[in-house]
Amino acid sequence: MLLTPTVPHPASTGASMRAWRILRHLSGTYRVHLGCFADDSIDRRREGFVRQFCHGAFFARCDAPVTRGKGAAGLLGLGRPSRLGQDAGLSAWVERIWNERRPTRVLALCAAMAPYALMRPDFPARRVLDRADIDGDQELAPAIDLKRPSLAIWRWLQIRELRAMLLLDQHRLAPWDASLLNSARAVATLREMFPEIAGRIHHVPDGIDTVRFAPNDGQHAAPLPYGGRSILMAGPLDSQADADAAKWFAREVLPRVRAVAPDCRLILTSGEPTPAMRYPATCPGVTLATGVRDIRPWIAHASVVVAPQGTPKSRLVLEAMAMARPVVAAPAALGDARERVERDLWLAEGATDFGHAVLAALHPTLGPSVGRAARARILATHSWEAGLTRLDAVLEGRAFAIPARTHTMSRG
Repeated sequence: MLLTPTVPHPASTGASMRAWRILRHLSGTYRVHLGCFADDSIDRRREGFVRQFCHGAFFARCDAPVTRGKGAAGLLGLGRPSRLGQDAGLSAWVERIWNERRPTRVLALCAAMAPYALMRPDFPARRVLDRADIDGDQELAPAIDLKRPSLAIWRWLQIRELRAMLLLDQHRLAPWDASLLNSARAVATLREMFPEIAGRIHHVPDGIDTVRFAPNDGQHAAPLPYGGRSILMAGPLDSQADADAAKWFAREVLPRVRAVAPDCRLILTSGEPTPAMRYPATCPGVTLATGVRDIRPWIAHASVVVAPQGTPKSRLVLEAMAMARPVVAAPAALGDARERVERDLWLAEGATDFGHAVLAALHPTLGPSVGRAARARILATHSWEAGLTRLDAVLEGRAFAIPARTHTMSRG
């Protein structure tokens, strides 16, 4: 029995995409009974498609539970469902599934669906709670900015409430046979906070769509009529941290690279027609692409992808690696993915290191070779198929191997 807060569908993003991938994966092994909430607009048109992957399905006709609301979800809006009580229709369906089908495994995606999964404790079943709604990078280990004391106080209050909430919810974790998170840092933190249930807290990461993000075989035309080599910065200019990283790279690193490879240009992207953040327009060799809706053509035609940001941009880096592009990244940009991918990209800190690493990645033989190795690494450890093998092990009560730490690539 799979319980999700929204209709799992491939057109969705974020948590709904995780739910869709889990549903499609489980349907190949189990007879899945899906219970979820659906609104009366887009979700209703998706129900027929979703039913193809289910042995049975129930779509509750009411507002979906809000798993991370910012208003009524507690003082600071951290992870508590704002909808009180249970839906009568979904509760009745769950009761009927227990009585008629006797599921041996129950998986609830988010805490809002937990009460339905814990119904009928008299029936033996392996019950698993997925808490991918907990952000390990931002909530469990927030960065304290001493230059902005008001922000530091706000983040301190957030971490205080989150820890208090988790301590209060510890008795709710106790009935579960396993709890899942998509952040390795969150798993390590929660295991330290709750050592008595550490063995039941597991890491099942989100994956990369390796079909959508695949090496270019001609389907992506060059997005710019420019014959030189391009250095693409991972991620759009949608935050001040990204803008600051772009300015630093354009002023400190790019001149070093262009002194050796004058045909190179730095490509910055923005999803908006006019970026809200200021970018280094006056620096020579910088191009801003606005209104970008699909980043894949830009990645496909980039000679190097760089991630100089001081904040985690792991998904953007992994997508570039999946498209077999050589990547140069700051350690902080990799987040908790660093230990599994650092062998197949260049890690750099400081303008000199970044310059040397980018020039190494521009080498006509070395760069493509590292890109192919990066693609192989993503297929082996960061695809949805690879990540969900851990879910199989958790549902079956088996242990799964943890990939060994690799060695950092030198900057060449």
